[in-house]
Amino acid sequence: MGRGVRLLMKVPAVRRVMLRLLNVEDAIAKQQAALNVLEAGLNALEADRGQLSAEHAQIESVIQTEHEKIDELIAQQAQSATRDATQSMQAKIDALIAQVNRLIADGEKYRAGLAEVSQHLPPAHRMNLEAALHGQQLQLGALNSTITAQQMQLAALNDIVRQLTAAPASAPAAVVTAVEGSRSDQPTRPAVKPYTFEQLLNREVERLGLDLVFNIHIPKAAGNTANALFRQLGFIPMSLDMNTNGFFATVREDRWFEGYAAPPPRDAYLMTGHMRLDQPMFRRLWMPHMIVSVLRDPVERMLSNYNFTLRRPANPWHDEVVNKGMSFVEYSSRMLDAIGPQYSFFDETGKGVFARTGNASVQECLANLLTKVSFYGLSERFDEFAALTGYLLGRAKILAIAPANVTNEIQDLTGLPLKTALTAEERDGLGGLMNDDIWFYQEAVKEYDRRMADPRLQAVFSDVLPLIRSSREAMSKILALRDPADPGRPAFRRAG
Repeated sequence: MGRGVRLLMKVPAVRRVMLRLLNVEDAIAKQQAALNVLEAGLNALEADRGQLSAEHAQIESVIQTEHEKIDELIAQQAQSATRDATQSMQAKIDALIAQVNRLIADGEKYRAGLAEVSQHLPPAHRMNLEAALHGQQLQLGALNSTITAQQMQLAALNDIVRQLTAAPASAPAAVVTAVEGSRSDQPTRPAVKPYTFEQLLNREVERLGLDLVFNIHIPKAAGNTANALFRQLGFIPMSLDMNTNGFFATVREDRWFEGYAAPPPRDAYLMTGHMRLDQPMFRRLWMPHMIVSVLRDPVERMLSNYNFTLRRPANPWHDEVVNKGMSFVEYSSRMLDAIGPQYSFFDETGKGVFARTGNASVQECLANLLTKVSFYGLSERFDEFAALTGYLLGRAKILAIAPANVTNEIQDLTGLPLKTALTAEERDGLGGLMNDDIWFYQEAVKEYDRRMADPRLQAVFSDVLPLIRSSREAMSKILALRDPADPGRPAFRRAG
């Protein structure tokens, strides 16, 4: 056997095979040794992994704790930032109130000076004093609007503070976003239509909150009296006049909108001014709201415009009317070109400015009045409008609304009598200029009469209108009383 193996080993091919087998065995031995080393390393890694798992769980617990601490700190910072903003806003309001008080004192000084020297000054100097006083009054009105706007912002900030106090710690980031003014995370809400007359009459919307009204104040159509009515009903008036857009010059629109995300009851606001249905706000209102207006006989309204211009030197065409013989018909033509007829205030195709820029027909404007205005009244029947408004809105303080007449409050510096009637020639000329406006008003009156014939309203009117008339007559008598100390002025009116 041994000899046979030795003989085979002498064969070169066999010898090569055997050498290869020896090399393979040596390689296998080396691989086995490496595997033994790897197995030992794997066992060590398994032990390390168990330790790492325990450490990972501990780290996650620490991270969660830190997150909770961060959320708490953010909430505290948001509260602090909001309180700081509230205090800053209150300081601004206090400064504005102080400025208003100074202006009031200045106004009283101007009035006293005007009363003292008016008997000895020529008309031109008196007009200069009147202009100075009027400027002070305008500035005072602007500051009052600013104060009101700032107070709304302060109320909104106070609401945020209350929400922060009551909100869980899981929502601080959203609060910080609200304080910083970014609303990029809020989806745009679709606009909604105003309540209709039928919805209000049938009590279909009361639970949603009847607390936001827009008053389309047509010039010289009892708009100021309507404002006084809503103020007495508990609404806070805000100027949305398209001449100035003063309210949203001081209050961010998105901030104001946010206030309506809360459910009722809320403060009630009246957004009022010389605006049309093309006011851009109407295309963005997503909260429940009403649109109201008061119409006036077109001829009577034009007479009132003319008399206002006659008395007020700052008005357009005052000099032409007083000193250059501009006729009433020509004045009416210019007024219609500049501002537009009454029906144009219900044109939604314009650019959203006070000047008439829309192109809707009178028929389209009438349709808008009947379908896109919640309800309207007639200045000649304002007592009905007061009763209707109180009934539809469920607010009872409708008595003793003193009619506002701005023209009568202006001092007569020209000595010219107010125009109270038209000649036949003037009436013909005005009829040609205002044919569409007259048709619009007549059709609006027909629909108004149809609505007021509802048995529910008739029952209310039969009981309430006599009380309103009696109260108004009593108020008129009070306003007419003369001051015993100075019979030249009313007893219940501030001097000046």
